Amino acid sequence: MQKKLIALAVAAVTSGAAFAQTNVTIYGNIDMGVMFRQGNNGAVASGQSQYDLQSAASQSHIGFKGVEDLGNGLKALFDLQYRITPDVSSGLGTAGHQYVGLTGGFGTVVAGYLDGIRYGIYGKYSPFGNYSVASLTSMTTQYDRAANAIAYISPAFSGFTVILAAATNTQGAEGSLNAVHSPMTATSTGNNGDDRLLSANLIYANGPLSIDLDYETTRAVGYDRDRLYVATAGASYDFGVVKVSGVYDVIKGDANSFIGGNTTFAAAAFGLAANQKYDRRNWFIGATVPVGKFSVLGMFGQVKDRTLTDADAWKVGVGARYALSKRTQLYADYAHIKNDTNAAYTINPMGNSSGTSVGVNGLAMGIKHSF
Repeated sequence: MQKKLIALAVAAVTSGAAFAQTNVTIYGNIDMGVMFRQGNNGAVASGQSQYDLQSAASQSHIGFKGVEDLGNGLKALFDLQYRITPDVSSGLGTAGHQYVGLTGGFGTVVAGYLDGIRYGIYGKYSPFGNYSVASLTSMTTQYDRAANAIAYISPAFSGFTVILAAATNTQGAEGSLNAVHSPMTATSTGNNGDDRLLSANLIYANGPLSIDLDYETTRAVGYDRDRLYVATAGASYDFGVVKVSGVYDVIKGDANSFIGGNTTFAAAAFGLAANQKYDRRNWFIGATVPVGKFSVLGMFGQVKDRTLTDADAWKVGVGARYALSKRTQLYADYAHIKNDTNAAYTINPMGNSSGTSVGVNGLAMGIKHSF
């Protein structure tokens, strides 16, 4: 459903630290923690509980990035990131963002497998980022990256930056969804079924104030009444003694937008009447309070479903961080979800809602180190 909620951002490529390099830099993050999840309410089955030893407060990854000076203010840049699961030693089989591009006085242009703007906004303004039992991001059911993507990042003008992005097929090679989007058949040809996306992001940053406004739309090629529209706003203000932040999301779709072209299948999959349109609101507010080497975190958010009845849910999360150094941190997070009768949201630390989801109460404690 939310495979279509992907926009594109590459904030990392605009960092001065990256552009200062003239060779390849190896970077990464290793997170290991113990996590416990349990509980039932709403449509969540009873008796669910699970212990895990895994990355519990941030995505473990390793990456290789670099910049080459081409002269006259023009530089080539690249970043190849790989997500890892150190608890099971999975190797480098899962890609994070992957891109190559050019940067100069005109701004930055990159192409490849790019991070989502909307996903990035949630991570930017959530005290817990996009990876924690206490983050709301997994409840928005979104994918974190888009394939076949290209993005333009403007230079900053008086605090304003613009990102424009597009993807020819967010979910795989062009033409790969011909037989997936019913009623398409295996004989379908060309780009029918491709999940195409356009997005625009306006960013304002001025001292303690930060604001993001994002709009995106996507459609499956070859289908009528098959668009999804997303408008997202995020903001934060750092008062020094506390940083407050929040995000508000509006998601609307045509009757066929969540599956692609077959209203009967869509209705069966999501409990909708034929031709019923998709409508949802997501929001959260958060706070971060620094106390010496400690940081205390809090978040409250809601998913409000205007398509289905009694399918809303809210989530509260609290946590703490202790800095052993600039790169090494201890963490502890707790979260609780309250589902309406027909809602079935569960605890999942992964922001893109993949992986195992269990229970409505979650507790995680561990250590993470960045390099």
